[in-house]
Amino acid sequence: MIKFRNLSIKTKLVSIQLFTTLFVLVFFIGFYLFTQYRQFEDTAFERMSTLAEILGSNSVSALMFFDNEAADDVLESLITQPDILNATIYDHAGEFFASYNKAGIAEYTFPGVGAKPRNTSEEHFVFTQKIIFDNLNVGWIALRLDACNRRAQLIEALWRSFFVLAVGLIMAYLLSIRVQKPISDSILTLAKITKTVRETGNYSLRVISKSRDEVGTLVLGFNTMMEKISHNEKHLEDLVAARTVELEAAKTKAEESDHLKSAFLASMSHELRTPLNSIIGFSGILLQEMAGPLNAEQKKQLGMVKSSSSHLLDLINDVLDISKIESGRLQVYGEIFKIDLLLIMTVSTLRPFAEKKGLTLEYELEPDLPELHSDKRRIEQVLINLINNAIKFTEKGSINVICARQGDALSISVIDTGLGIKEADQKNIFLAFRQVDTGLDRVKEGSGLGLAICKRLTDLLGGSISVESQIGEGSTFTILIPFSLEKQTNED
Repeated sequence: MIKFRNLSIKTKLVSIQLFTTLFVLVFFIGFYLFTQYRQFEDTAFERMSTLAEILGSNSVSALMFFDNEAADDVLESLITQPDILNATIYDHAGEFFASYNKAGIAEYTFPGVGAKPRNTSEEHFVFTQKIIFDNLNVGWIALRLDACNRRAQLIEALWRSFFVLAVGLIMAYLLSIRVQKPISDSILTLAKITKTVRETGNYSLRVISKSRDEVGTLVLGFNTMMEKISHNEKHLEDLVAARTVELEAAKTKAEESDHLKSAFLASMSHELRTPLNSIIGFSGILLQEMAGPLNAEQKKQLGMVKSSSSHLLDLINDVLDISKIESGRLQVYGEIFKIDLLLIMTVSTLRPFAEKKGLTLEYELEPDLPELHSDKRRIEQVLINLINNAIKFTEKGSINVICARQGDALSISVIDTGLGIKEADQKNIFLAFRQVDTGLDRVKEGSGLGLAICKRLTDLLGGSISVESQIGEGSTFTILIPFSLEKQTNED
């Protein structure tokens, strides 16, 4: 059922006018029926009083001379009054003197004289009055009048009232349809244009209204508001266009700077790595005592040099890799190989680093995995990065690498029992130069590029990488690599 507040303004105005008219008509019709009811009763008793006066005057002689027959003759004149049912005359002592009964009507016993002069019921009216002569009470006269005519007159009045009610409602409806138009048309037009503005965003639309009442004020306010919005929108569009041009220029300049930076770092690969490789190589020769014996302190210092150089080389390699990826110079190429051998060799290489921290590093291989057609070197690089990360951020427990088939892709999961990653940090860990707070007493070494490189490489291979982690329960990094690389490209 539709609620009144959800109806249109036109329907509301018509309904209000009809309900108001109905209320007024019902009120006045009810008042009219009530007055008709009372008027019939008053007219009946007034008529009975007149008859009683006439009959009483004509019966004075009969009462004074105790002539019952003369009194009966007087009452017989009531035969001309068909609605008088019974009449009785009493003497001054209240004793029965004479009576009249309409043909076919049984005799009626009136209440005792001196009782209530007026008595009404649904069937009849009873009227009792003294007969006065020369200021003396010489007797009483009582009349009973048929009240059935009152019901017939009330029913007739009721039908007339219904006719007036129907005609009044029809006229009120036709009049309300006409009268409400100046109000509803303006409001409906305003609502329609408001809906159009909301759907299309066209603020040039206006509402036309000639009225100067509250509706006219509302329309004027709406048009003024649309004018201001249109002006502000035009100003905002101009401002946005100007700022867009500035941003485009700034973006182009930033992209050029970033491209130049990445291209510069990528082109410096040999210049940066060659000296470090030399330092690492000569440190190794010295540690092997090929150039002569070393004492314990010298070996310790040279070992620190070699370790720091290796760490610096790893950082430079990460920076160079991310720079080559961003500059578009790093490409992948496909070759056919088995993942089994690659996984076994990678885990075997990194197991000593895990055991050095008291961790166990194991792997699980689903049997009969198909061959991969992808970039073997880049998959190995991603796998090494993920396992190294797991070793770095796990203090106790184990690391497990699970390799299985998932549809048309190879799934490799690296599961550790480390401290875990907060949910708020999980969306940032694949961004370059981002390291999350591990909660450890010391900051872990690294450039913050390992996971960023993994993300870029898996994207280049047509795959994806994801993480699931809970604080205190460890983390699971999963990469999906399609079995077949769609694009075969060569690395520079």
